[in-house]
Amino acid sequence: MKKLLSVLLSIVSIFTVFAFSACTGSDKSQDDKKTITVYAPDGAPALAIAKFIHDGENFVDGVEVKYNVVAAGNIGGIMQQGKGDVIIMPVNAASKLYKASSDAYKMAAVVTHGNLYVMSKEDLTVQDLKGKVVGVIGQGNVPDLTFRAALSKHGVECEVSETVVEGKVAVKYYADASELIPALKTGKIAIGLLPEPAANKLTGMDSAFKYALDLQELYDAENKTYPQAVVMVKSSVISAHSELINAFGDKMANAVSWVKENVSDAANAVASALAEGLTPSLSAANLNATVVDNCKIGWQSAAAAKTDVKNYIDAIRALEEKAANVVADEFFVL
Repeated sequence: MKKLLSVLLSIVSIFTVFAFSACTGSDKSQDDKKTITVYAPDGAPALAIAKFIHDGENFVDGVEVKYNVVAAGNIGGIMQQGKGDVIIMPVNAASKLYKASSDAYKMAAVVTHGNLYVMSKEDLTVQDLKGKVVGVIGQGNVPDLTFRAALSKHGVECEVSETVVEGKVAVKYYADASELIPALKTGKIAIGLLPEPAANKLTGMDSAFKYALDLQELYDAENKTYPQAVVMVKSSVISAHSELINAFGDKMANAVSWVKENVSDAANAVASALAEGLTPSLSAANLNATVVDNCKIGWQSAAAAKTDVKNYIDAIRALEEKAANVVADEFFVL
């Protein structure tokens, strides 16, 4: 009898240890879910969260937010892998990738509303671009698509060409701003489409260059914006921390003011979250209040932005159908 009792006690002890271990593992899993990862591409989208990086902002109690800034070309892969809980990315890419992982993303807001400018040494109207060659970056991507969509709204046609095309805008493509800026500076081309802060960098190199045309105004004369970068949040995070989205939005206005007043700290904050080996595009030398204004950073909720987003997607799909996917209401946090 004593032997049997001893065996039973041993079995109970084993199950008690197992149960305790299982509970401990479960608790750890829950703790892991309280860490939220945020990813943003370098540039204006990263600038939108600079204050949050600087402050170590967690938005809600009991959650730790970890910030990551990656090369713009890598942000799509982050979503495809389901790697980030909150991802800031171009709206057209988001429309194609939001269902890529098992935990679908939803659009919570637009946070950058366009930062593209036509740079020239002379004053221009959109009609003045006819018969001229314009250097454009991002072939088939947001800069190129938005430029062509804006021209289309004004009845101006364009054609890919390195030489003048009568009655049309000749578009000459450059890989990126680092390739287009030297071409403008040396006079190889007279007009170019640049984003901030690259546009400001050009004026710093040659003060004769001016912001000849605001592409956002060409696209939408009333609001002077288009939906550029959006905040995509995993459905599971929305369910677990629904208050996080509102907190993010509530703090955005102050975050933008802080960047304008603390450009050096903002640039350093973004640099501190950069992926290893990535050269920062932002620095105290190319940031000032005007540049921040030109980046058009600001929180617009998904509900408020839904119509603008759908219209923008329609506009760029009319140029290149594969540039974006049509989105239904399930795409938005409403």
